[in-house]
Parts: sequence; C-alpha cells; structure tokens
Amino acid sequence: MSGLRERQKEQRRQVIAEAALALFKANGFAATSLEQIANQAGVSAPTVVNYFGGKQEILVALLKAPDEQAMREARAHLDDNSDPLEALCELEGLMTHYQLQAMPASLWRELAPSLFTGELSQALQPWNSAVIEETKALLLHFQRLGKVRPSVDIEVAATLFNQYANVAFIRLATEPSPDRDAHARHMRSVLGLLCHGMLVEQGIAAPASA
Repeated sequence: MSGLRERQKEQRRQVIAEAALALFKANGFAATSLEQIANQAGVSAPTVVNYFGGKQEILVALLKAPDEQAMREARAHLDDNSDPLEALCELEGLMTHYQLQAMPASLWRELAPSLFTGELSQALQPWNSAVIEETKALLLHFQRLGKVRPSVDIEVAATLFNQYANVAFIRLATEPSPDRDAHARHMRSVLGLLCHGMLVEQGIAAPASA
C-alpha cells in the first residue's frame, strides 16, 4: 500500500505542477495565485501548500525537471574517452534545449530580473546547487582520468560554469528570436577558455611577437 500511496502523491504533485505551469504561461508568475493553481489542479489551496510549500517552490520544481533530464542524458554519454570541453558543451547545450522547451520567452522575461537577486533567487538556490554538484562530478571524473590538472579547484570551476551558463541562458531566452547557434558558439569559446586557461604552461615558451 505504501508504494501505491507514493505513486498517488507523485501523480498529484505532477498535476499541481502542470496546473501551475499552464497558469504561469497564460497569466505570468506574479499574477498567478495559489488559489488559482489549486482550482486549476482540482485541489484545495492547503493541499498545494502541503505538496510544495508555495508558488516559488513550484517554480523551482519546474525549473529543476529540465535540468535533471539534461544531466541524466549527459551522464549517460560520459565515458573514459570523453573530452572535458565536449562534455561541458553537451551538458550546457542539453540544459539550454530543455529549459527553452519548458518555459516561453514571456515567462523568462518576467523572471529574469529576479533570478539573481532577492527572495526568488534564494528559493532557486537548490536548483543552482544541483547543477554545481553535477558539474563537480563531471570535472572530478576527468580529474581522476588525468584530463584535468590536480591543482584545479573543482568547486570554483563548477560554480563559474553554473553562474556564467545562467547569465548566458537568460540573455538567450529573453531575445525576441533566440539564436541557438550563436549561443552554442559563444558558450564553446567561453568553456574552451575555462578548460584551457590563459596562462602559458610552465616550460613552454610563448611565441615571439612579429
């Protein structure tokens, strides 16, 4: 019976999340109330609070789901022959793909000013933390294989990846006509810089200027 109850709870949670997303798309995040979400889902407002806590927590769940799918796919493609730059580009590209599918540009434009500061930013911290942890695991994989220097601070590198990817994604998602190809080229150049660094390796002379 406990397994059945868990499935029923997960199904109700999914119904509430889908109802909220439909309202966020139609009315915007700020204009949508818990009562509206409850009515759309066919439950009471206290039930919504019991399952999620509030409107911001529903948004976090909606944002985490596409990234979790992206991380599962990127993880499945990872092996000992993988290249660090290609792996980071794939992870970022998959997250971008699924997040653009999850939310319309109008909703991203509404959310953008609040994603990095204020109360909503605090609510979204678990979402960012999950991406950072996944990126750390990916980089540690390459560090164990000898493809990332032992001296690299994995925590800093993973945090930098997440922070810049967030900024670049919001810029893309809020464009009138998002240019995915240009975004991918830009991210590859930035991640290439992150992977290869700017300093000449010790013992290798810089080329003489003409």
